[in-house]
Amino acid sequence: MPRYPLVCFDLDGTLVSGMTYVWTAMHKRFGTDAVARREAKEAFFAGRIAYEDWFDNDIELLRAAGATRALLLDLFRGMPLVPGSRETLAALRAAGVRIAVLSGSVDLLLETALPGERFDHVLINRLRFDAEGRLAGGSATPFDLDRKGEGIRELCRREGIGEDRCAFVGDNENDVSAAHAAGFSVAFDCKSERLARASSVVVPGGDLRAVLPYVLDGGA
Repeated sequence: MPRYPLVCFDLDGTLVSGMTYVWTAMHKRFGTDAVARREAKEAFFAGRIAYEDWFDNDIELLRAAGATRALLLDLFRGMPLVPGSRETLAALRAAGVRIAVLSGSVDLLLETALPGERFDHVLINRLRFDAEGRLAGGSATPFDLDRKGEGIRELCRREGIGEDRCAFVGDNENDVSAAHAAGFSVAFDCKSERLARASSVVVPGGDLRAVLPYVLDGGA
């Protein structure tokens, strides 16, 4: 039995590189209304709107700016995998570990960057397109930012294990609650001082395989 039978990964900056947050990259690509985007972000963090409302606002801004599935695919294909990502996932599967993605990113990026990769669980924002391929809507994940910790607890519930048997790997500010909730947490290529303080270990970037001694053996 692996020490951590469930390992959860963030997506942007952890499995996929080339951007910090995919939402920022999408808005930049389509030149959406920066003022409207900033106002919605400020309203969310001030508690005036829910995460789902922020998500819907972003979708509407992208839709109005002409976002399509084809153009998003072009953008996402330019975002390379973090070196060692596939090898890390393969090593975990070979050790009998269950693998999850817990991310505020989008499903189309995951499918584009890691086609054919098998994940046991995926908690992520989902995009919807119309028959002509235009962005038409989507469904917001209930497990982002301060609710990522709830995502860890939900995944452990599905697996029938305690949170102490779950490891999490992330890189940025929105991963802090997940790092607190997981039994062991790795801040990989860390971009947040809060995440570094919340995590069990900080691992420099470069190759994701550097996390394997920690999540497989509990130490290096």
